Amino acid sequence: MNYPLIIAFEMSSYEDDAFPIAVAWSLSSGQIKSTLISPDSEWLDEIYEQGILMSTDPETLLHEGHSPKSVFEELLLDLEDNPLYCIDPYQTEQALEKICDSLDREMETAIRPVAELLVSVPTEERELCRNECETMLELDLSLPADQVRLWLELFNRLQS
Repeated sequence: MNYPLIIAFEMSSYEDDAFPIAVAWSLSSGQIKSTLISPDSEWLDEIYEQGILMSTDPETLLHEGHSPKSVFEELLLDLEDNPLYCIDPYQTEQALEKICDSLDREMETAIRPVAELLVSVPTEERELCRNECETMLELDLSLPADQVRLWLELFNRLQS
């Protein structure tokens, strides 16, 4: 089975100037890649100037995260010519824009809402399956990898 490419981000805050601190995306094989994102120097300034409270310590991001450039390049390699589906279109646009701005690049891939993958499935059936998967898999939906895993599972179950 070929799976769709689904992406999810964790942001530094819920504000409009938030930046991505973690990302996860799926591959057509159903595998999930995830990583912390090391803050760009401009983003670090925002942390210290605004006193942003994040779920992950900035030092952890600096030492364990990958650079926005390496995350962007790997994502582009994995995308090839496939559409990219996102769980939260606003947050995804915001995160990719922040990454692209830090690299002086443009994101040329169209981003589509993940719900498009299951438009033929009645909403009640989709929600029932979603709740069942979330409980059975013991997912923490604050984590991007678990958000992607949930939608891959939904896709797998409801497309069969």
